[in-house]
Amino acid sequence: MILRIKAAALILSCVLGSGVVFAHDEEDAYRPRVATGDTIRIIALQPSGPVKAGVETKFTIEIETELRSAKEGTARVWFNLKSPTGYRNVERRDLREGSQRITFVATVTPVDWASRGQFTMVVNIGPKAADADWAATAFAQKTISVKR
Repeated sequence: MILRIKAAALILSCVLGSGVVFAHDEEDAYRPRVATGDTIRIIALQPSGPVKAGVETKFTIEIETELRSAKEGTARVWFNLKSPTGYRNVERRDLREGSQRITFVATVTPVDWASRGQFTMVVNIGPKAADADWAATAFAQKTISVKR
């Protein structure tokens, strides 16, 4: 009996684990892959919420970055507009090595993911590269409350 329970638990964890692997959408595009010493911090987000679901909203995002991993880089802003874990890049800016403060303005239509998840914005930085090769080296995220 205990052997069957252990076998069932092992099978369940394998099934759930494989589901996580295939359900990431573009999550890997905004999460760092390696530690580099790069940092990013969200200084301000307006409006910070609550925002109205389905109504186009202009967000102003101010970030502070420290790019140490390269001479040139890119900062990107993402919102989970495709699914609770499916982010879309809505704005990007070139960076130079060192510290800098950047303000983005992005217009998106907030989504109420209800019990499936929260509406979230992610900002990240990484070395300058072609889109297919680009990888984040630092990121920060902010949950934005949504009203119906």
